[in-house]
Amino acid sequence: MTPLELLQSLKKYVEEITKNMVLIARVPENGKEEARRPPKVFIGHLPEKELEKKAAPYILLKLLTKKTDDEESVCRVRIICVTFSEDKEENYIQCLNLLTKIEQKLLEDVVIEQHYSCQKPIEIIVYDDDLEVYQIGEMMTIWEMTKTQRNVRQYLE
Repeated sequence: MTPLELLQSLKKYVEEITKNMVLIARVPENGKEEARRPPKVFIGHLPEKELEKKAAPYILLKLLTKKTDDEESVCRVRIICVTFSEDKEENYIQCLNLLTKIEQKLLEDVVIEQHYSCQKPIEIIVYDDDLEVYQIGEMMTIWEMTKTQRNVRQYLE
């Protein structure tokens, strides 16, 4: 199992968890009514720099580190949630609800796609930065992965 496979599995998993969430979305420039939709999920980065302001609500999945030793293979993944609303309180609540929904499901399920196990602790940070109409929160997760078995014997014979 590779870190990319973990992120791809996590993307599908998070999309499934959040598919029924209806969050405020940035209104198209010519639109007059408030738009609502589930968050989009991306791996690594947004596909285009210009989407940064238009894509909210969205979730970014980023690999921070991967460590493999004799006992385990572990990846640290950052789940970044970005929400949009002109009402700061509502925006904060949307972001916190999004993070909480993902965290609760990870704690319930423990293992996703029979290969990746989410370990404790899960740490959530909701930023206080004044980003006008955006709210950013992130979740730090630790994933235990199936270890690749080394075949050292072939070199000893």
